[in-house]
This record gives sequence, C-alpha cells and structure tokens, in this order.
Amino acid sequence: MKSIVFPLMCIALCCTLSCKKGSDSGTTDTTSNTFKIEMSTATNINNDVLLKLVNDTRLAGCNCGTTKMPPVGALTWNANLASAAIYQSKYMASIKSMVHTSANGETVGARVTATGYVWTSVGENIAVGQTTEAQVFNDWIASESHCKNMMTASFKEMGAAKTDGYWAQVFASK
Repeated sequence: MKSIVFPLMCIALCCTLSCKKGSDSGTTDTTSNTFKIEMSTATNINNDVLLKLVNDTRLAGCNCGTTKMPPVGALTWNANLASAAIYQSKYMASIKSMVHTSANGETVGARVTATGYVWTSVGENIAVGQTTEAQVFNDWIASESHCKNMMTASFKEMGAAKTDGYWAQVFASK
C-alpha cells in the first residue's frame, strides 16, 4: 500500500518553498479573502509529536533529495496555522482528493489570512493515507519538495491536522 500512497502524495507537490505576498514569482496569493476560518484545536493528531519530528530535523539539518539543507531554527506551534490546516484537511476529505487550491480558488495564503494571521511567507504540505505522525513525517522528508518546505529557514511557525487520512501541514512567518 505504501508504494501506492507515497506516489499519490507526491502528485500534489507542496505549495512552494515560500509563497511570498507581493512577489512576482507567480505564487502570489491574489485570492480576495471573503471568508473566515473558525479557530479550532481539533487537529486529530499529536501536535507535539509532529512538531518535535520537524524541529529535530530542522535543528540537525538534512539532505532533501540531493540538496543539503543546513540547520535552521525551530518552529513554534501556531493555532491559526493549525486552524487553516484543519480547514484544508476537512476540505480534502470531503472531496476525497489532495489539492492545494479549493474549488473556490482559495489558496493556502487565503486560508491563513482567513484565520486572522498576517503573513509574509507561507507554505503547505499535504498527504493522504498515513496513520501516524511519524509515517507522514517520513513520507514528507523523503520527498525533496516537501522536505525543503519543512527546512525553509524563513518559516517560523507551523500548524497541522488530519481528517479521515488527509493531512495538511501549514508553515508561515509574520
């Protein structure tokens, strides 16, 4: 099963290393924010375990595919980012598909903004099928683009959630 799940997870690559507001990179979030995301703590995961896995790797540095990533600072858990992750994991579970953008065009940047978080850089990893924090972390770290997202030095905070096997991990900086 894992050989099927991991390729499916990689089809929907992470947002980018950092989608910067106002950049000319084509990753600018231009979605007008007309919705609000309710704050929630129901992530359906062990937040501390996933955060520790990510931070242990960030503090040690690692290889993301063929790219050597130096050690970077630890992330802190953020309830707004967790709420954006909850929203996205629920959305993906409802449509039974891994997507970064909703049918209404809502991107990770729009979702984070809808929680009230004012960001300068934002990113997202998604996955499906893993049952534990260690499994999803190992699959993300084995994927060069997902790994680079976790190792991006400009990200300072993280939130994550799982709904019916659909995972969302959101990174941002204020």
